[in-house]
Amino acid sequence: MIEHVWICPEVYAGEYMAVDVIFAKPLGCYIEIVQDEQLKSIRFVRINGELNERKTLPASLELADYFDGKMTGFSCECDISGLSQFTRKVLGETQKIGFGEIITYSELARNIGTKAYRAVGRALSCNPVPVVIPCHRVVARDGIGGYSEGLDIKEKLLELEKSTRSITFNISQRNVGAVPR
Repeated sequence: MIEHVWICPEVYAGEYMAVDVIFAKPLGCYIEIVQDEQLKSIRFVRINGELNERKTLPASLELADYFDGKMTGFSCECDISGLSQFTRKVLGETQKIGFGEIITYSELARNIGTKAYRAVGRALSCNPVPVVIPCHRVVARDGIGGYSEGLDIKEKLLELEKSTRSITFNISQRNVGAVPR
């Protein structure tokens, strides 16, 4: 086992943050959760070997339940205060996307009153708390789109939700199907 404590000093600048690590079996990787009063960050950790899991934070317990198929929503508050106003607006709207649902980048852009779907995609790539703010549920009109943690992770997250709730998305063929444009 590898002892593991990750902290991002350039982001957290000396503030004490609690850090947990869980293994997300459906994704085949570890997830690092950083939280104080609010959830600060979620990072996917791909490593050869094993890390010691630590599940002490409320967000860690909720994420573990999500990955076990026992939970479809999150109650933890997220700290996105350090992001631009536009990015906060995009992420706020993204939080409204229900479990097992998907929308397109252009639809999300329209929902916040803009046509700038590429800017929406860029804002989603800055999401410090993926999964909890479900940017994986936003896809391109003609395919899966991008994902800051890698398309394989996005596909696995959508599959996890699909196995719990039927969605109109064929991941294997990267076909959006009946998703509104």
